This record gives sequence, C-alpha cells and structure tokens, in this order.
Amino acid sequence: MILAQPLWLALLLLVPLPWLLLRRKGYVGYSDVRLAKQIGASSVLHLIPVILLSLGFVALSIALARPQNVQVTRSETIKARDIIIAVDKSGSMGASFEGTIPEHKTGTSELDKEVPSRPKKVDQDGMEVSKHRRLDAAQAAVLNFIRDRYAANAGDRVGVILFDFVPYYSWPLTHDLKMIYRKIEFADEGLGGGTNFGEYKPGPIDYAADHFDELGQSVTKVLIMVTDGEDRMSDGTMSRLKDILNSRGIKLYVIGVGETMATRDVDILRLAESVGGESFRVENAKDLDECFRKIDSMERSAVQIETSTKREEMFMAFALAAALLLILGVIGEALVLNQ
Repeated sequence: MILAQPLWLALLLLVPLPWLLLRRKGYVGYSDVRLAKQIGASSVLHLIPVILLSLGFVALSIALARPQNVQVTRSETIKARDIIIAVDKSGSMGASFEGTIPEHKTGTSELDKEVPSRPKKVDQDGMEVSKHRRLDAAQAAVLNFIRDRYAANAGDRVGVILFDFVPYYSWPLTHDLKMIYRKIEFADEGLGGGTNFGEYKPGPIDYAADHFDELGQSVTKVLIMVTDGEDRMSDGTMSRLKDILNSRGIKLYVIGVGETMATRDVDILRLAESVGGESFRVENAKDLDECFRKIDSMERSAVQIETSTKREEMFMAFALAAALLLILGVIGEALVLNQ
C-alpha cells in the first residue's frame, strides 16, 4: 500500500487533542471508600470516548492521505539496449548542407499513423526550400533511426539530449519511441551558440553518462552523437572523456554532418576511435544502414519492465471508519457526562 498524499498524515499531530479537551479533574479526597470506587469506574468509562475519538483522527488522517493498493497487472523481462542520441544544435549546424538529405522513410506502422511526417519547408513565396541546413540532415537521419528502432520492435529504450555549448535533456530513456519521434521532429527549431563536447564541463558525454547511471537498465549502453564536429578538445579532455566512456562501458557512435567531418580528422572522431567506436556519414545511405546494422548486432541484456499497473483507491474504507469512530466517540462522551 502507498499513500498518494502523505502530507495529510500531519493531522496525526492532533491525536492528543481529545485527551486534552476531554480530560476530567479528580477529587481531592473521599468521605466514603465506595465513592472512590464509583469515581474510578467513571474514569475508565471516560477513556472509551477519548480512545474512539483518537482512533477516528488516525483513520481520518490516513483517508485524506489517499491510501492506494498498487498492483502490477503484467510484468515481463525483455532483451534490450539503452540508447541515447545527442544532437548538435550549435550555430554551425545552421550552415548550408551540400550533401544528400537522407530520404524520409514511410510505412504503415502505428508510428506513421500517429506521427505523420511534417510538411515540406517552403519560403515566404510558398516555394519549396531547396537549400538545407546541416541540422536538417541530422534530424532526417535521427528520425529514420527511430523509425528503424520502432519497426524492428527490438525493445530498445531511447533518450534524447540536445547540446550546443551546454547540453540539456529533450526526453529521458523510454520505450515510448512515438514520444522520441515527436521530440526529434521539433529539434530543428532554433540554433544555439558554440559547440562543446566536454572541454567545459558538462558536455553531452558527461550528461549521457550521468543519465545512464541514473536511469539505465541495460548493460548495453550506446551513445549516438550527431554533429558537424566543429570543436577542439585538449589532451586532458580527451583522456577524461575516454575514461568516462570506458569505465561505464558506453559504446560511442558518431554520425557526421557537413564538410568538416568529411575533410578533417576532427577530435570527436579520434575520441570515438580511441574507445572502439565508429563514425558514419549522414548523406551516405549505406553508411547509415551500416550504423543500424552495427547497433542491431550488439548484445542485448535482460531488462525487467512493468507494462501496466493498477491503483486501487482505499481511502473510502478509512473515511467510513473515521466517521463511525468519531460519531461513537461523541455519543460515548455525551453518555459519560450524563452519568
């Protein structure tokens, strides 16, 4: 049993009130022993309404605290992985993307029915926008990844982190991929400042590691970073982030967007390689398919999940008991006073 509003238990502090209000003064002395016996019997009777009123206060406090009987109606163990997607929203992600935007995948699943694709972007003249930003390409790649997870029905939990100079949660790890899909659909709204992979703590890897520690359930942890890679890291930062990834067993995949990732050996790629991770290209459909295949090949671990719960309200029984006890207490005190 749990209490939905436990603060109401503070009313239990009023339990001594009946004892204070209904206490009776004793006699200084007795002219006859028989009188003492009668007064003693009266004192015992006086305790009964006080006890009833006290129990009534206790039952009333519990009723107001809303006791509930929680029953798990179905629980199962599945094989799954925990996956966090970190999407770069820095200002450089607003640069023009010259590659090919990943083709939007469609299907007939529940995801397609409940979360229809967004309309094509148009300019002020109503013409379709032909120029795309790096963030648009990153968004398309992530949406296809989530759709792929949903279609595979692999049981994976997915979370989303957005970052520029500082990281911030978009949605925690969840099996609800429809919600993750909705969040990513609006990830292209607004750009931030500069990129920070962790030179100034916390970076997205720090955030992801903390989130795995707090809510992670699977032994298999995957961090997918979608970025243009335009940030440098010192040797000290590289070593710190490498230790974080290795110590927690986090597999790092980097999906590169833009010319910087294609022409330079950027620091984030070197970090991924140093921890046994891999990098892929957004505009290369084969690369993205390979990324999905690599993740699918990773071992799943057993995760216990509760698929549904039922809460049965129990306050009515305590409320009725409180009413009955309080009424009996008042009646009992009236009878005692009339003696």
